[in-house]
Amino acid sequence: MQKDTDLTMRETTDGINWAEVRANFNLHPDWADFTSFMLSSHPKPVREAIAELACRIDARPEWAELAALAPGEANMIFQVKSAIASYVGARPDEFALVQSTTAGLGLLYAGLQLHPGDEILLSEHDHYSHHEAARRKAEKCGAVTRFVSLYEDGAAVTEDELIDRVLGALTARTRVVGLTWVYSGSGVRMPVRKAADAIRSWYGARPSPLIVVDGVHGCGVLDEPVDRLGADFFVSGIHKWMHGPRGTGFIWGRTASWRYVDPTIPTFELDADVFEAWAGRKPLPPTRASFVSPGGFVAYEYLYAVPAAVDFLTSIGKTKICRRVLRLNTRLREGLAALHGVRLITPLPEHMSAGIVCFEVNGLDPREVVTGLATQHIRSATTPYPRSYARVAATIANSETDVENAIDAVAGLCR
Repeated sequence: MQKDTDLTMRETTDGINWAEVRANFNLHPDWADFTSFMLSSHPKPVREAIAELACRIDARPEWAELAALAPGEANMIFQVKSAIASYVGARPDEFALVQSTTAGLGLLYAGLQLHPGDEILLSEHDHYSHHEAARRKAEKCGAVTRFVSLYEDGAAVTEDELIDRVLGALTARTRVVGLTWVYSGSGVRMPVRKAADAIRSWYGARPSPLIVVDGVHGCGVLDEPVDRLGADFFVSGIHKWMHGPRGTGFIWGRTASWRYVDPTIPTFELDADVFEAWAGRKPLPPTRASFVSPGGFVAYEYLYAVPAAVDFLTSIGKTKICRRVLRLNTRLREGLAALHGVRLITPLPEHMSAGIVCFEVNGLDPREVVTGLATQHIRSATTPYPRSYARVAATIANSETDVENAIDAVAGLCR
């Protein structure tokens, strides 16, 4: 009884009733979902915004395009970018809008101005999408993709070890360094700001490489503005930890860094320079973020609902959300680490991790762990890497009880 009472009391923290927050999600009430790192359930304000926008567009289809061409603050693309910028920390004009992290990485790497012999440095632990975006670019332009292993044991890795291994792999020909803020295969958090500073210090007065960050599993979890991370480019989906509309994401880039990217897909964003260059058959001016947003007609009811997602998060408070998510996942890591027969893959210290928790159960294939947890109405997943682990992650759609039940369920698998 005391355990249940303590859990109920902890459901209100930072002045937020988290049960009320959780009620915004239409997740099955009999299941605890720990898989929002793949795709989030839409909270009520997002569902309502999508439905209202869909009705408006169905009644008057041309409104969708007119809204994207409207002047000033009435422009819906401006409103979407402003909402994102206000939450992740940057300026609206520094964003290109894309449909996902994968699309963003693909467009970014495809446009990077690289030459034969230039090197792209990635880690062995980056996601398939990051690896493939870089590899395909290298194949087309004659560049070289190199990989470095950042750790053998994710649970024991330190910030210094991560940074030292990156620095040890740099060469005079490195033109791009790809980092991941939170590695989805292990839950390890890269200290991006420290790594970026160390990389630039290593090059001294020489030109330093562009730093590209796959930030999707930190965006909405870690309370750090993207424009202060020291990266040149930061790519993220909005439909995971930010609980935004499905099929939405962004590339953020420093104003000075966008000039090193050539647009791949013609943009539909309102930009006189683009259309004047087209009409006059002239070269484009140095690239701006808006040039890189791919054109074409999209699911406008989803894109234009991004501000509703940001409003929902802002009404709760970004700092409070991040604190809540970190607290829940710290408890997950601690609870799993204490179980006999479980090996935690994710670092236990909070400064080395974020929302993703990876682990092994002795004697069980990760898929068996997922199946076993499902018998207890707990949704989990495996990591899509050559070495696979079981993976869970708590969000604001989870409760303290969900977390404790997940730990107990894993304990049951150990028995």
